[in-house]
This record gives sequence, structure tokens and C-alpha cells, in this order.
Amino acid sequence: MLFVLHVADSRAQDLDDVSISGTVADEQGAVIAGASVIATLLSTRAVRSVSTDGAGRYRFVELPPGTYAVRASCAGFATAEKGGLATVAGQNARLDFTLRPAEVVAEQTVLSEADAPAVDTTRTVVGGTVTREELERLPLSTRSPLDLVFTLGGVTEEPLSTRDAAEDRDASGRGSIERAATTPEEAGTFALSGGAAYSNNITIDGLDNNDDRGARERFQPSLEAVEEVQVITNQFSSEYGRASGGRVNLRTRGGSRNLRGRLFYFFADESLNANTYNNRRRGLKRLSSQEHNPGFTLSGPLSVSKKFFGPLGYAGRGRTFFFLAYEFDTVLDSALIDALVPIEQNSSFPLPAPTTLAGRRFETAATQPNTPAELAPFVERVSTPLRNQTLSARLDHNFTSTHNATLLFQFGRQRNLRQFGGGLRLAAALQGRTRHSDALSYSDNFVFSSTVVNQLRAQVSSLRPALRAQANSRPVVLITINDTLDADDLSDRSGTLVAGSSTSGATDRRETRFQLQETLTIVRGAHSLKLGADAQRISSVFVELSDASGTYNFTSAGDFLAGTPSRFRQRFGGASAQRNFYSGVFVQDEWRVRSNLTLSLGLRYENESILGDRNNFAPRLALAFDPKGKGRTVVRVGAGLFYNRALLRTLDDFTLGTQVVEFDTNALPVAERRPFIAAHLRFPKTLKPDSPLVLQYGVNQLDFSRRLDSSLRIPESYQANAGIGREVGGGFVVEANFTLSRGIHLWREVNINAPRLPSGYRDFTEYLLSRDFTNFRAAGGARPLYDASTAGELVRFTLAPAGAEDAIGHAEDFG
Repeated sequence: MLFVLHVADSRAQDLDDVSISGTVADEQGAVIAGASVIATLLSTRAVRSVSTDGAGRYRFVELPPGTYAVRASCAGFATAEKGGLATVAGQNARLDFTLRPAEVVAEQTVLSEADAPAVDTTRTVVGGTVTREELERLPLSTRSPLDLVFTLGGVTEEPLSTRDAAEDRDASGRGSIERAATTPEEAGTFALSGGAAYSNNITIDGLDNNDDRGARERFQPSLEAVEEVQVITNQFSSEYGRASGGRVNLRTRGGSRNLRGRLFYFFADESLNANTYNNRRRGLKRLSSQEHNPGFTLSGPLSVSKKFFGPLGYAGRGRTFFFLAYEFDTVLDSALIDALVPIEQNSSFPLPAPTTLAGRRFETAATQPNTPAELAPFVERVSTPLRNQTLSARLDHNFTSTHNATLLFQFGRQRNLRQFGGGLRLAAALQGRTRHSDALSYSDNFVFSSTVVNQLRAQVSSLRPALRAQANSRPVVLITINDTLDADDLSDRSGTLVAGSSTSGATDRRETRFQLQETLTIVRGAHSLKLGADAQRISSVFVELSDASGTYNFTSAGDFLAGTPSRFRQRFGGASAQRNFYSGVFVQDEWRVRSNLTLSLGLRYENESILGDRNNFAPRLALAFDPKGKGRTVVRVGAGLFYNRALLRTLDDFTLGTQVVEFDTNALPVAERRPFIAAHLRFPKTLKPDSPLVLQYGVNQLDFSRRLDSSLRIPESYQANAGIGREVGGGFVVEANFTLSRGIHLWREVNINAPRLPSGYRDFTEYLLSRDFTNFRAAGGARPLYDASTAGELVRFTLAPAGAEDAIGHAEDFG
């Protein structure tokens, strides 16, 4: 059950725009037909006009959010104007006018301030909005717009979340290899109303902003570029899909008539942080860290002087507006490399020279005929910062009073080296996480008439995340270091020295998206009908880089100096491409049955081409009821069926291994490995996919044991909600909601070889106790060996005891 207390303005709905409606009447309460109503967006002076119908009703639809002045006029009456009406995305603002008779001598205008009702009695969805004013006031150390969703009710962290986890690594770099654990890639970012954290739809200005593989956002704009953070926990409208949970929309800021700018600089230092408990109990200092985040915003009318730029000049004042936001966040950090390296060099693969010869010593042994190498400490502190650049540029243009467009460009570049733990890894093996994103979107709004509005949106975006070392073309060199010091000695540096490069867990990926969205809104009397379609083409190429550049193992530093590895392995064909075409169509009708009752009915159909699931019809129904008709209380009830999107990582994981070819000298008998390497390989050279050695000895993973079920379906959820909201005075509203959500067809792994319980038994324990199994024991008293003839349906493979090779006639490995 969700219980919320919030202030003032009616909150977010499933729409990205604003509607303003009401009636125009005279002082006697008689409705006025044919009255002119004009709404003016104060920031740009853009205007929209409608006329009242025979019942004195008017309605503006698809208005951009912002602050409005609304004017009503009719012949014989004084003009009435209400200004300062602040609106947020998805709001249905009701504004009624009472016109007084005009004086004969002159036209009169009656001015007043407009306050939107504290309770929106027509809103049928459940959610909330963080406005720009609240963005400025709320403290947010991460400066991440999406972290603001946790200020609203019904939002919880994702499973296995590492938010606010302590950084317990020793400042010397010897405490652990990685600074902190990370949440699994497909776990999602947050959960809405108890739904799965990977089931949300994240949008920017209504267009897709999802990472379809990682179940997270594609791009996070600067906090300065966001006008609103809109959260819909229960979306009983059919306008949006691809989410069996909820939806979060970031509405970006636009320009205004006045030129304005802002410079900012945020600074953070570890001296302002408390030390962690784990560090304190070990007597360790805080982990050194410092953050610098400068940036700026600039907005206003777009005007280029023809005096200086000639034919390139442009006078866009009053028609074209721009907004620009940029920030460059840098988190300074470092890692300590503390290892033993050979004093001598291998001319084919040079390593850094020791930083000191104090404490030089010979390793314990080397493979004959090689001699043990003399080692010395290599200690170096390397910079491992996080750098993140974000740029948002928006251009708004009014072609006419009934036609406007918005162009939005997004640019993100992130490189994070902070997970590099140093230790026995040399700087060349430093791995970094990169996340680059670009997007260009266009939105076009055309008002055919006061009752017909069309909105067209298009977007092209790309996402390029990776985890890899800079020297990713060099082979990985792993050298076993056997230090002569005692293992309890703090100066002991035994372990595996990583040099050359590092491909452990390394990946590369590119995801591109083309999206086209069309929505038509038609107002007819008490009905507001919305029709639309959404089409997306998603292409995701994933590259597994583990051992892609080749990996050499040396059992000692002496073997490394002699160029005699003990093992070589290399993988080919680690790329996997997934292509998905999404299409969705919907129809939505909002019916004002009575002045205090709104009924919303919708139907959506969705299709993801990457799966064979086609029966994806999603009906949705909701109502909002004001029991007393005074605008202070609302009862909301809704229910619907919602489909999630196809998770590309899951599909990748079950198809990637089938085309991988692996060359590994460890597949040979132990006695043949070193002679084979000496005869066919020359360190540090690696192989190519068409190499004769790969063609002859490469192993294709034909026994890849993971399979996709042919009947796999898109995850879906059934949601129902009942809630009540009440204005208690002073602009405060108390709202309580009870939500039921049931997810089905959730994806999970299933062992198709799992034993099946025979009929007639409650559980496997009862079945096993009822059987008398024959025990076969080897002469040496080894554990029993069961086969299918004695163990029945419970045994699907044969387990062999040690020394029982002769007793086994056949064995199958089911993975």
C-alpha cells in the first residue's frame, strides 16, 4: 500500500504534454457558446486558440508544459485573463471563466492569477513529478536525474544494489583487486510499485532512452538540462508500451525569449566523508578521492547578426529558441602497482624496469633448462580517474502559431578507470569502462484545428559501452611470481603478474536505434481520442574479448626471459549480432462521462520480431471520480495488461557460444604441450582465424549446452490499482494507493535434464526411501557407482569413482 503526502500541482500522467480545459459562462451561470479562448506560453509567447462549443466547453490538447496565461473573450463581455498557470507534463488543468458584461465606452480586461487545482480529478494514472523548482532545492550528491525518482513513493532499489556501498579498499591499493562490487548488468536500475527492476521504460521527451541489453538508461543528461522528472508507477494508458513495470520520462529544458546563462562548479573531497567501519577497524585511512565538475548552461532566442555574418544571418527572435547544457565531471583517483619484475629484459616483450634494486632476490625455481630470474620491486602509483562529459543541445522553432518543432542533440562520453585495483597488474593491463552515447531526435507538432492535433517524433541513437584495456591488440602475458619471502611477510609479492594487456571479462558492444512515433489526437465533445503507432529498429552487436588477442602463461619469470611459455590460448568468433524490430499501435479514449467522472479506455498491440510471440494485445481501463464534485477529492481505479521488451543480453547469452572457436594448448596431453608450443608458436606472436593451427586444433563449442525455448514469450504483468486523493488544505494533498501486480512469463533458466518425480510420491525423499539401490563397490572400497538400470529415472549420467576406469563402459556429460 502506498501512502503519499505532497504539495500543490497535479502530478504526472501518462502523457508528455498538457491539456487545459474548462467552461466559459456569464455571471448568471449560463454557458457562452462561441467564446474565444487563447492560451499563451509565457516563455516563448507561443499562442494557441480554441472556441467554446454549444455547452460552453473548451479544451486545449498537446500543449507543451510550462507557465501559461489563458484569456477568454466574447462580444459584449469583458475579456477575462488568468495568468501564472504553471503546468507539468501529463497534467489536465481545469480553468473555468466567468465573463462580466462589458462597459459601452471601452473594452475591459479582468486580470487574475490562475492556480491549478491541488487535486487533478481527471488523472487516471498513478505517479508523480519532480519539477524544476524541486530539482533546484533537493540535495543530490550524484547529480544524476534518475536518482530523483527515489524521492517519490512506490520506488525501490534494484536487486543486488550497490548504491551507497562503502569503498573499503586500502588506500595503499593492497586491500582488494576491485574497489567495489557492481550490480549485475541486467538487474535494472530501480523498481516501480513492486515490479521487476528490468521492466521499466525510460524516455527523454517521450522517445526511447533504454539500453536494451543492460536494462538501464542509454544516456543521462546533465541535471541542469532537465525540466522535469516524471514517474508513472502504474500506467493505465495505452500510449506507451515496452514496460511491464512503470515509466520514467525526463523532460528537457527549452529556451526562452531572454538570453540567459549559468556557470557552475561542484567540488567534493574525501576529507568531507566519514571513514568506513571496515577501514577503521583495520586502522586504515579513507580512500583518497576528489571530484571536480564544472559546467554551464546558455539559452535564449536564436539570432545571428546579418551585419557580421551576411547571408548566414538569421533573425529568430520570437520564433527560434535554443538551450545548451554541458558539464565535465572528473573524479580523481589512483591505484598502486606493487609487484616484482625481472631485472633482465626479454627483448621480444620488454617490461618496465624495477623502480628500485633494494630487496632484489632470485625466484625459487624455473623450468629446466631455464634458470631462475632475479627479481626486484616495481612500485608505481598510476592515475585512474573517472571522466564523464555530457552535452544537451535543444532547438525550438515556431513555423506558425499552429506548427512548431523541436530538435534535440545528446552527447555523452564516459571513461572510468576507477575499478583498476593495481597490485600485480602493470599499467599496460589497466582496464577501463567506457560508455559513449549519441542521439538526435526531432519532434513536430501540427494543429489542424482546435479539435485535431498531430504529433510526429523521430530519433536515431547509438550506444557504445565497453570494458577493455587500452593496449587491447597486444597479447596478455601471465607470469607466475614465486617470491622467496615468507607468505606472512607484508613484502611478499607472490602471485600472477599481468602484463601486456588484459582481457579478463573484457567486452565491446554497439547498439543503434531508429525510432518513428506518430500520434493523432481528436477531441469530439466529451471524448478525447488518441491514435498512434511506434516503430523501432534495434541492432546490437556484442563482442566477447576474453582471450581474443591471445594469452601466454609462464610458470616462472625465468621461463618468460627465455621465451618458453607453458600455455597459449586464443578465442575467435566472439561477436554476436541481435536485430529486433519493434512495432506497436494503440487507441486511447478519455471520456468525460460527467463533470466529476472520467473514464479512460485503451488497447495496445505490440510485436518484437526477435521472438515468435505475436499474441500481445494489452487492454487497459481506468476511471477517476470526484464524489462530491468540488475538486477536492478523487477516487481512482485502474487495471491493465502490460508487456515488457525483449532483453537482448539473455538472448545473446544463449546464442553467443555456438560460433566461438577456441585454440588452447592445454587440450593436448601434458607431455606434449611445451614441445608443441616450441615447434609451432613464437612468443609474442599470435594466431589468425585462418591459421592452419586454428583450423586443425581449434575447437568449436558444438556442445554448447544452453538453448532458447522455442515457446519463449515476452514477459507480461497484470496490474490493478485503487486509490484516493484528498486536499487537506494549504496546498497539501494526501494520497493513498493499493496496487496489485502479477508478472508472468518471466525469463529464467531451466535444467531440462532435471529428474522428474514418479507418480505416487510426495517428494524425492519418499521415493528414494522406497527404493533398494544395489551398491557396486570397487575392490578398493570406492563410493557406489550407479547406472540407469539401478537408479531409475533419477540418474541421467554416470559418475565414476577414482580408479574405476575399467568399470565404465559408457559415460555422457550433460553439462
